[in-house]
Amino acid sequence: MTNRASKGLNQFCNINFLWFSFIILAGFVMLHGCSHTEKVLVPPKIKLKAYRNIGVIEFSTNAENDLRPYVTQKFIQNVQSAQPGTRVLELGSEKLVLKSIRRHELDLKTIKSIGDEYNVDALILGHLQVSEIKPNVKIFSAPQAVRAKVYVEAALQTRILETNSGATLWTKANSGKVSVAKLNLAMKDPFNISASDPKEKYGKLVPELVYANTSDFRCRYEYRKIK
Repeated sequence: MTNRASKGLNQFCNINFLWFSFIILAGFVMLHGCSHTEKVLVPPKIKLKAYRNIGVIEFSTNAENDLRPYVTQKFIQNVQSAQPGTRVLELGSEKLVLKSIRRHELDLKTIKSIGDEYNVDALILGHLQVSEIKPNVKIFSAPQAVRAKVYVEAALQTRILETNSGATLWTKANSGKVSVAKLNLAMKDPFNISASDPKEKYGKLVPELVYANTSDFRCRYEYRKIK
């Protein structure tokens, strides 16, 4: 091959290589340029309709007894709002359930017995731990008058157990703090909250805790990069 032919071939190859590189680069830019962010619907992490019947034992708490049905009902409402059609069977208090199957504690055998006795495929348990009342007290010039804002901290822990095996399918815990009441009292009186209705007494604390605790049962939106 002559030098002139060799030189021409090299030039041809170089030109083709440049064109090929240009096409690759242009394709990359186009692909990158076509990507965009979209708001997409993400399904719930836990799909409760996979279980034919779900039993709920009334949640326990270290606070007043009237708080137990309140937090339990709030949980059930959030579950069925998130996934309409979920079949929930309210079994009552732990004491009542254990008595009905002649057991003394919620061990593996008890979980299986509850499934057989009440025909439930899964069991929801929960506990609400409420802290001591933490008042922020201010004393005014009025005759020994005291005004206090009350703060309460609480933690909600829940779990779902499979009654066939006793295995834990899901568990979640979250906590919160909220101002729950304002009150005026004399210095000589003991500190307490006079409200008897748990909804009035604990304000938004329980609903907010339950809503956060049931987040895995709800669909949610996320922004994702789409090409």
